[in-house]
Amino acid sequence: MGAGNYMSPEMEVPDTYDVAMDHGTLLFTWNSMFGNRHYGEGHDIVLGTKGAVFRDQSDRVRYVSESRKSERGTDDMATANAAPDIVGGSDATDLHLQNFFDCVRSRKQPNCPFELGFRSAIACRMALTAFREGRRVTWDAERGEIV
Repeated sequence: MGAGNYMSPEMEVPDTYDVAMDHGTLLFTWNSMFGNRHYGEGHDIVLGTKGAVFRDQSDRVRYVSESRKSERGTDDMATANAAPDIVGGSDATDLHLQNFFDCVRSRKQPNCPFELGFRSAIACRMALTAFREGRRVTWDAERGEIV
């Protein structure tokens, strides 16, 4: 597990994670990086503190400097001191929140049920605990806690 604060040293949690979780017969790896202003997903992306090199859908390889990058990944000029978008601004985020609010009103089950969200939060919390304590952690399902 590796983590650190590269763009946001004032944040309480790292802006960059590289996590491996061993589930017995399954090895799950998770990478999250907000140490760069690049926003979006794609293939073959190299993110660094000075910019991003990526292959777009046309198979063009491009370099975009941090000083010339907007939060949405376009080449228009952006304020170099703007904070990275660590929450996300995609339509998926809006749709997820709308589904949640609709389910509060209708009492229907949301697309992401509580149990799934809870399990996902456990994994994130385990990564943060491992980073802060500098050790490998496990989940004790019987006691419902990180050990």
